Amino acid sequence: MPRLDVDTVMSTIDRLLVGAMDEGQMQAAAEAMRQLFNGSKACFAGIGPHPDDWASYATDPDEALQERCTGELAPDFIEMGGTLRDIPYGAIYRDHEVFGAEALRNSRVWQEWMRPQDMFGGLACRLAGNGQAFWLFDVQRGRHQEGFDAEDAALLEKLYPVLRRVVELRRHIGRVTIQRDEARGALDRIAIGLAILDQDMRITYANEGADEILADPDGALRLRQGRLFARQPADQRQLRQLVEGALRSALDPLAHHQASMILHGEDGSHSLSACAMPAPPSPAQDQAAGQVLIALRRLETATNLVACARQLFDLTDTEAKFASALASGSSLTEAAEAQGVRISTARTHLARIFQKTNTRQQSQLVSLLRSAELPLRPR
Repeated sequence: MPRLDVDTVMSTIDRLLVGAMDEGQMQAAAEAMRQLFNGSKACFAGIGPHPDDWASYATDPDEALQERCTGELAPDFIEMGGTLRDIPYGAIYRDHEVFGAEALRNSRVWQEWMRPQDMFGGLACRLAGNGQAFWLFDVQRGRHQEGFDAEDAALLEKLYPVLRRVVELRRHIGRVTIQRDEARGALDRIAIGLAILDQDMRITYANEGADEILADPDGALRLRQGRLFARQPADQRQLRQLVEGALRSALDPLAHHQASMILHGEDGSHSLSACAMPAPPSPAQDQAAGQVLIALRRLETATNLVACARQLFDLTDTEAKFASALASGSSLTEAAEAQGVRISTARTHLARIFQKTNTRQQSQLVSLLRSAELPLRPR
């Protein structure tokens, strides 16, 4: 092979590292390796006995052939993978040496997949594995090219640590991305706003519900340079105390602190309930830094206690009417008479209301409804 300069090799390594961090750049990384080895085709591939183990980042991918690879040719690829499984990681091998030149040329994989892509001689190495599944890098030379020589093998051997690291990063980041996207998708489906704040009230994450609340120009909350602010000054002081209390409770779970509050909009109406709790730190986060999860929920007009109770605690319409009557000063007997039900039925409704609102006494329920607080489950 022609003598390579250091800049060319380093440029290729840069492309590999970019691909490790961004899946969309892995094909470009494979192309950089193809050019480095003057090959006809290059590929990072995941092989294993189960389709979930399969992956491919190849130069100039042929979609029709890729479908055959994971379809009718899949058993042949699994069998080939079993042959490669005994090769040590980092050991450089040539296709024809492992499978036998004649056996390889007679195989369906070569006849129907490799030959149509001008893959007449391959140089490869296994990079990383998990059980029977593993990743490899493979570069091919075409029909009219010279085969790989000792210098090519030596270069691939030197690049092996970089290639292995690229695959390990890609696998790890891929798992994190899937978990992150699934989590965000689930949070976006929740009918309340969820936001994570740091100690300086900066938002580090907000789901779709929180984005909608913060985008309301007349709402009770707004952003200033990435920090969360309440529209009313009195609410801002209480919001800051809410966040500080949640941060303290992360260090001392038994410490008492205010867990929720009502935030007022431009016209002074009760527009949002906010409930704060410590957010678990991410693996990369300083444990001492601390973050707070705030749950935000729009409230209907505070005077409509039936709608408020229904919205906050998922009460049925009948349960909400009982709860509203009690919060307005009626006794259970009076509430039962107003609803036209027996006192025993009223007690059944009250028991369900206690369960849903996480209260035990009628006085606690009345206090809770009058302040429209969101209760936290006890630890």
